Amino acid sequence: MVDISLVDDSYVLHRSFFVPTKDGTIWAITFTTYGGTILTAGISVILTLVFVQLWDLICFIAIVSPGATTRRRHLALVTLWNSNDSWFAFKELAKYALHYFGSQSDFVYGFIFCTLAFIIYGGSLSLGIVGPSLMQVGTVAPARPSAVYYPSSAQDTAAALAKYGILSPANLRALGSVDASIGTLADSVNIGQPVLLGQVGGENIYQYSYTYSLTGIDIGLQHGSDLALNATGSCTTEYGWISKASNANVDVYQLWDDASQEVAVPINPYALQDAPKATFAFHPNAANQSIETGNISFAIVAWSAHRASIKQGGDPWYETEVRTENISVPFDAAFWIKRSRPALSCWQHDSWTYGSQNVTNIYGLRQLKGMKIKPVLLSVLESALNVPVIVNLGNGAGLSALKSASTSPNGAINAEVSSISEDLKRLILGSFVLTRNVLLDTTTYQAGSGLDNIMQDDNGDPLDGAGDFVLSSPNFQTFSLVGIIVLCVVFVTLFIINILLHQFLRLYTGKKPNGKAATKMMLFKVLPAAQLFRRVYEPKIENQVDAQWPCTDDFPSKEDKTEFRLDKCPKGKPCNGHINGELPEPEPPAQIHEGETTTESSTGKEKPTVDVQQTPLVQD
Repeated sequence: MVDISLVDDSYVLHRSFFVPTKDGTIWAITFTTYGGTILTAGISVILTLVFVQLWDLICFIAIVSPGATTRRRHLALVTLWNSNDSWFAFKELAKYALHYFGSQSDFVYGFIFCTLAFIIYGGSLSLGIVGPSLMQVGTVAPARPSAVYYPSSAQDTAAALAKYGILSPANLRALGSVDASIGTLADSVNIGQPVLLGQVGGENIYQYSYTYSLTGIDIGLQHGSDLALNATGSCTTEYGWISKASNANVDVYQLWDDASQEVAVPINPYALQDAPKATFAFHPNAANQSIETGNISFAIVAWSAHRASIKQGGDPWYETEVRTENISVPFDAAFWIKRSRPALSCWQHDSWTYGSQNVTNIYGLRQLKGMKIKPVLLSVLESALNVPVIVNLGNGAGLSALKSASTSPNGAINAEVSSISEDLKRLILGSFVLTRNVLLDTTTYQAGSGLDNIMQDDNGDPLDGAGDFVLSSPNFQTFSLVGIIVLCVVFVTLFIINILLHQFLRLYTGKKPNGKAATKMMLFKVLPAAQLFRRVYEPKIENQVDAQWPCTDDFPSKEDKTEFRLDKCPKGKPCNGHINGELPEPEPPAQIHEGETTTESSTGKEKPTVDVQQTPLVQD
């Protein structure tokens, strides 16, 4: 689809819908750019938390399955259990594995968990950045059913003119977007070079062939990924339709040699002031052709005779001659286009398929098995695409139909750069765009002309499926709902698994306090850094208890006054430093004698220590 300026009430946000893709539909939800930014940040946070939970699970497995009872192995367990950051664990375990390179068991253990730590760290970092973008599936939003409109078929001339006026803006938008999007349409539209078929009456006969294809994805159908259109057409220059009824003021064409299908190209002084335009007409039997074979004939007649040109041209529609008659033309151009320019006799066959099923014409889609496109949208497609859109596009575009007119200021063209090929190319590309935007345009048509809306019921309510297509805008951010739900489920699952594993181990340990599980459970209590630090201050005297930090508590009491100190390293000996784990001797209870107002206290001798704030560690 081509991005156009959408009306605010033409789409719906924050509601689930289906995004069509070549691999099927994706259940999705759309936000504004600002809302999408907030959601992106949330997804990034959840992805980070998923890896945090995954690392906790890995650490749990490592603790319950150490593989050895040596102090060397449990050093790795201490590192794992106290490394909430996988990057810190990676660095420490890498040093551990390198140190024990000669010891196969410890090296393998360290290498395995070092690798896992790096994977967790890298995965968290990379997915935290690119993960949200992987969940974005486009920039589309579902159409609002109450905002769509397509006029019903015209029953009389007045209604036909009203419908023409409603649809004309879409034709102009399609042609206007061709030049801007021509590079992006190359893969879907193929326009061949003109082929010389021979000569008739001394005039060269050329054939111009084209094809273009679209899918339900291009049209924006939520449930039409299997729909495909392949349009094949051809146009041939036709000199035999020029009628003998032509005179000095008009060239007359009898299309298909049918006297009832006459087209007159005026050549009077008033008409010569305008740039070339064209008449587009269907074969009188086009309706039956569509039903029987799907191959529809049409004709294009260029109004280029005696139109002024600033330069000479040789194309069949724009072959010039020196202006000889004293007739006023724009810019008093020296050349004008010869009379009796050929018409184009054309045909186009629209091949519709749904999955592996083919139909003769678009009306056959309703009868196909497994059709998921709602009838209301099929009605719009039938009304807009039952005949080659190039005819309606050309007539609706009026003076803008031919590319040569775009180079024409006030009627004088440049025949040197004008050609049938360039005109057809623009029209065919415009037909492709108009077909692609057939549903998108229903949100831009203005109702109120007296024509019924075929996308509503008799009560004025939208028919079922009227909004089952998507609109594209750079102001949207569309996310996969399946991806978001899966991410949340993974996070919650890992969170619950971690809780249940710890709870199960605790309950199992309570039932069998002397079993292996009790020992494994004990590791979760003794390996945390706080508990290891507390162990440094464990009283060395039997039956002595540190009342300020008993082993049942995770933190010292608020009344704890124990100072943190480091022992001096012995001179001349390598040392990484030692924490002084001596506790101050408890003060004896105060004894108050009769008549005394002071208390006596005794202190024991302390091992020489140094305050860590004042004396640096001695290291080799």
